[in-house]
Amino acid sequence: MGPGFKASPLSIAVPEGAFNKWVNEEVTRRSRNTPGGEGPGTSRRGFQWPKLNALTINDLTSQGREWVDFLGFKSGLQHSYGLTGDTLEIRKRIDDNASRYIVNYMRTTLVLVSCLLCERPDSLIGIIVILAILDWFSQFSDRTRLDKQSKRYQVLSVLVTLTVWIIVFLSKAMASISRSLLLVGLVVLLHASFRLPEDVERRKLKMHKRQQRIKR
Repeated sequence: MGPGFKASPLSIAVPEGAFNKWVNEEVTRRSRNTPGGEGPGTSRRGFQWPKLNALTINDLTSQGREWVDFLGFKSGLQHSYGLTGDTLEIRKRIDDNASRYIVNYMRTTLVLVSCLLCERPDSLIGIIVILAILDWFSQFSDRTRLDKQSKRYQVLSVLVTLTVWIIVFLSKAMASISRSLLLVGLVVLLHASFRLPEDVERRKLKMHKRQQRIKR
């Protein structure tokens, strides 16, 4: 059943599996043939992440999307996720989803990192102490107006740096942070790669509703 299949009253006799295959092929073909689909920023070798580069401070401080939309429950999981072996298509999905769900990804990252760090209280305490030391040093420098070229400032800077590295070593904070960020990055990457772009999701849902009306 190729991409030339058109909806008609005879479509009722088409097996469900063949129809789903045709829907996937049709959605992929239309997304590739969309005007501007191969425009600037979408070449296979020089993808420029146009939507991510267009993000503004307002986007980062917005309320974000609904979580039911983020997880794919709003349109249905079968219409919200899909596999693809095309690397360019994967990059487009990551660009679209990362820009669309940037606030959701930031909140997810914060929650997951906090939960993972709570499993290692010593690392969490170490991070808090490090942040407190750096904040004290910054405020002390501003309050005393230390010259960054002065010996006093340089000595304090060396002492603070050594103290931070000792705390990092004893609390294993760096290892915990690296492990947390690696796991969170993997989760975000998988979601952004499999989550269908908004226009593709709408077309797929529209085709499904059309088929449901034909069957009735």
